[in-house]
Amino acid sequence: MLSVSPAAASGDIICDATDGSGASISIGVGHLPVLSVLSANATDGSTTWSTNPSGDEKPIVFGQGVADDRQVLVDFTDPNIEGIVVSLRLFQASGSKDYAEAGVLSFEDVSAFPVQCING
Repeated sequence: MLSVSPAAASGDIICDATDGSGASISIGVGHLPVLSVLSANATDGSTTWSTNPSGDEKPIVFGQGVADDRQVLVDFTDPNIEGIVVSLRLFQASGSKDYAEAGVLSFEDVSAFPVQCING
């Protein structure tokens, strides 16, 4: 589960599409009292976006986000902040020993993929 407690450490949210499309997202986060996005890479299976682009990757910047014990909502925009390019909506449920995290990864309101995620 994504921890949003004060600390200097960082971690990752890694999500893969469950439909075999190859869509995925990896978000580097700092564990602070607020959601602190340090980096991100996302693909819809054919095009890749990154906060640190190289080669053919398209640039994105962290636009907004929130995380608590039940959900993670993150939006990335184009560098001019003219529109949302990549969105991740995660929902978490936990039991006494286990938890599940799943949601939707969408790209420029054109395509959406069901994803299952892990936090590292």
